[in-house]
Amino acid sequence: MNSKNLGLALLFMASPLMHLNAQEGDTAKMYNIKDVVVSATKTGREILQTPVRISNIPVQSIRSASVMNSDDILKGVSGLLVTRNMGIFDKHATVSARGVGKEQARTLILVDGIPINKLSTGSANFGMINQAVLERVEVVKGPNSNIFGGNAMGGSVNYISKDVRNGFRTHLQTEYASFNTIGTRISTTYGNRGFFAGVSGFFRKSDGYNPSETIDSTTINMSLDEKNGGIIVGYRGDKFGTIKAELNYTDALRGKGERLFSAGGVIDAVNHYVNKNYRVTWNKVSGNSSMSATGYLSTEDYSEIKWKGTDIFDVIVDRKDYGAWLSYSYSGIKNNTVSAGFEFKGGSVDGKDIYRTSTDRVINRGESNSASIFIQDEILLAGGRLLILPSLRGEMVWIRDGGFYIEGGPAITNFLKPYTGDLGNSSWSSLIPKLAARWSLGERSRIYASASRGFRPGSLEDMTRTGSISGGVILANTSLRPEYINTYEAGGDFRIAENLYLSPSVYYSLGTDFHYAVNTGETIRIGNKNRPLMSMQNVGKVEIAGAEADLNYSPAVGLDLSLNYTFTNSKIVEYDINPAAGSTDISGKYLTYTPKHMINGSLTWRNRFVSLNAIYRYTSSQFMNSLNLPNDDRGVNVIPALNYVDLKVWRGIGSHLVVSAGATNLFNQRYVDSSGMLSLGRFLFLQLTVNI
Repeated sequence: MNSKNLGLALLFMASPLMHLNAQEGDTAKMYNIKDVVVSATKTGREILQTPVRISNIPVQSIRSASVMNSDDILKGVSGLLVTRNMGIFDKHATVSARGVGKEQARTLILVDGIPINKLSTGSANFGMINQAVLERVEVVKGPNSNIFGGNAMGGSVNYISKDVRNGFRTHLQTEYASFNTIGTRISTTYGNRGFFAGVSGFFRKSDGYNPSETIDSTTINMSLDEKNGGIIVGYRGDKFGTIKAELNYTDALRGKGERLFSAGGVIDAVNHYVNKNYRVTWNKVSGNSSMSATGYLSTEDYSEIKWKGTDIFDVIVDRKDYGAWLSYSYSGIKNNTVSAGFEFKGGSVDGKDIYRTSTDRVINRGESNSASIFIQDEILLAGGRLLILPSLRGEMVWIRDGGFYIEGGPAITNFLKPYTGDLGNSSWSSLIPKLAARWSLGERSRIYASASRGFRPGSLEDMTRTGSISGGVILANTSLRPEYINTYEAGGDFRIAENLYLSPSVYYSLGTDFHYAVNTGETIRIGNKNRPLMSMQNVGKVEIAGAEADLNYSPAVGLDLSLNYTFTNSKIVEYDINPAAGSTDISGKYLTYTPKHMINGSLTWRNRFVSLNAIYRYTSSQFMNSLNLPNDDRGVNVIPALNYVDLKVWRGIGSHLVVSAGATNLFNQRYVDSSGMLSLGRFLFLQLTVNI
C-alpha cells in the first residue's frame, strides 16, 4: 500500500465531520476487576474472588487494538511473549507464558474451553480463530493443569465466543493492508424462543513479503491465501439447559518464500493445511448444581513441499485430536463449592515423506490416549474473606501403535532402515495438585498465594518419528516422559485510588524432565560422513524466577491507560547427559527466546470525534541458541532488544459503520532470525466495520 495515500486517508478520517454513534469498542472500562471469568476454576467467578493471576481481555479491547491475527490480542499481556516473526505470513505463532521458552506445547491454548494444541506436535493453529466471534480472552498465568490437563505449564489462554442473543446480529469487517492484502471477517447470528444459530467466516489473501536479505531467483514472496467458515446451532431452555453443536473449517495455503529450479521444472515451497473442528457441548444449571458435557474432534490434513539438495519430497500428515468430558459442580454445602470431572482425550499422527526424485516413502504413525479425573473444593472462611482452593488431578496416558517405516525400495533414505519397524507401547501416570488461597481486602482489593504443578506430555512426533535434523539423525522415543513444573506464587490487586489499580505478582518455578535432543554417543553414516545419532530425552532441569506488575487507570469515561512490566530469569540448572557421548553441557545457560525484561504500555481514548489506541512494547534481547552464543561471522544467535509501537484510529459514521486505520510495528523495527530471514516490519491497514 502506498504510504502517502494511507496518510491522506488518516487525515480524512481525523476530521470530525460526522457525529460518532458507532464505536469499535464501547464505553466500558478496558480493565475491570469485577469481570466474571471461568478459566481459573471452571466455575464463573469475579477476578477479585479467584486465587490466581488471571487477565481478562474484553471485546472492546480486542476491537480497539491493531489486531491482524488472534494471537495479536495477547501482545500487551504481562508475562506473555508472542512470537510471529513474519506477521500474517508465518505458518504458526508461538505464545509463551512465564518464561517457559519458545515451545507452544508448554502453554495451553483453548477455544471455549476446548484445547487446540495438537498432541502430535504441541503447536496451536491461531489462524483458525475468527476474531469476529470473540467476546473475550481469558489468560491464566501459572500452571493450570489441575483442571485442564496437559500443556498448561506456563499458563493457559482461553478464547471465548459470544453467546447468541435473540434477534439478528451481524458483525462484518473488511480490510486492505500492506503487500496488497485483502480480507473480510463476518459473524451473523439469530436467536428466537430458545433456538439459536449462527454462521461465521473469513478470508484473507496477500501477494506476500520477501524476507530474504539477499534477493535472487530462488527467493520469492511468502504469500498467503486462507479461508474459514463456521456454523453453530443450538437450543437454550430453563429445564433442558443449553445444547450447542459447532462446525469450523479452515483452509490455508502459505508460500514459504523459496523457489527451486529442478530438472522437472520450477517448484515453489508451500505449506497447506485443512482443519476441521466438530464440537458438541451441553450445560445446565439447576439450583445448587451445575453440569456440563463436551465432545470434540479436530482433524488436520497438512502438506508441504520440501527439498534437500536435489532430493525433492512432499510431506503429508494426517493429525487427529479428540476428547470428551463430564463435569459437575455443587454449591449446596455451606461455604463450599465442590467440582469434579472425568476426561478422555486422545490424538494420532500418520505422516509420510513421499519423494519425487526416488521411490522412497518414509512413514511414521502413533496414537496417544489419556483418562483423567479431577476434583476441587472452593472453601469460604472468615465470612467469605478467605477462600481456600485445594485441587487434585489424576492422569493416565497410553502411547501405542507407534511405528517408523520405509517403503518403495530405499535409496535416498537407506541410512534410516536399521531404525524402522514397530515401536514399543508405553504408559505413564501422574498426580497434579494445586493449593491456592485468596484473602479479600474489601470490595476492590485482594491478595493471593498458590502452589501448583503443571505438565506437558511428549509430542507424538518426538516419540514416533525418526529423521534427519541439522547435524545428525534423531531417533523416535516412545518412552519419553512428560515435562513437569512446580510453581510457587504470590500476588494481589490493590485499588490505589478511584479507578487506579496495581496488580503485582512474584513467582518461582522449578521445571524437571525438560525435553532436549541428546547425543547417544553413536554415529550413523550418511553419504561419506559420520553423523551423531540423537534422541529426545528427559534431561533438563530449569529454574524460573519472575515478577509482573500491572498498573491500570481509567481517569475519565472513554479514557484507559495501562502499563505493565515483566521480569523473567529462566535458566537451565541441570543437564543430565554423558559428556563422553559428545553432548555439550548447557547447565547455567538461559532458555532460548526468554527476554529478561518486557514492558507494555497502552492508551485508549474513545470519543465522539476520532478515537485512538496506541500500544508500546519493549522486549530485551533473547538468545536463539541453547549455548547462548553471541552473533558472529557464522550466524545470528541473538535477537536484539526491540521497541514496537502499534497505532489504530477510528471514527464512527452513523449508528452502524466504523472506519479505521492503523499500523503494527509503526517504526519498522526488524531483525534477522535464526534462519537468516528478516522479520516483517511496518504493516499498514485500513478497515471498514459494520455492526447490525
